[in-house]
Amino acid sequence: MRNLSILLCFTFLIFFAAPVQAQDNNKKYSIGIQLNPYLDSYLFDGTFFKPVFAVRYGFNIKDHLSFGPEVSGHFVRMRSDQYNSSAINLGAFVRYSIFPTSRIKPFLEFSPYYSFLHTKLAAFQTREEYEASKINIGGYLSPGISLYTKNRKFSLDLMYKFSITDKAFVNSKQSVFTYRFNFNF
Repeated sequence: MRNLSILLCFTFLIFFAAPVQAQDNNKKYSIGIQLNPYLDSYLFDGTFFKPVFAVRYGFNIKDHLSFGPEVSGHFVRMRSDQYNSSAINLGAFVRYSIFPTSRIKPFLEFSPYYSFLHTKLAAFQTREEYEASKINIGGYLSPGISLYTKNRKFSLDLMYKFSITDKAFVNSKQSVFTYRFNFNF
């Protein structure tokens, strides 16, 4: 958390020290994609594999404001196939960006969603399988920054998500760092 705060402060200092240049910002839509394994000790010791995904379509209605639908989630697979779970989130997002003419844009994002959870557990000795499904309402609030290429066709979102419900993220905590690649057109 301390390193993230230092990174954000450093990025803001660079932004304020650099001159702001107005550029053509006529990109009305964006497609955001995330597909990566969650990096933790369980991935490196081979116990669990947790791929995380997200796909979103954004509408830029004002220089500062964008919104759209989003599908996201994660899967958890245990190497021995004793435990498998998935979480699929269907929802929307609203984003308020600061400094719309800059290539480095701080933002605040809010996303409510329905979460469809499914868990399958196999007992080790009896090999009986137990399954459970659940539907939750969840959401997150996320400060972050978007880094744009010079032509503004591509961007990278770096954000820190905070759960606004009691639902935990893939790291079993109420907050997580994440990133997303975007194509703007």
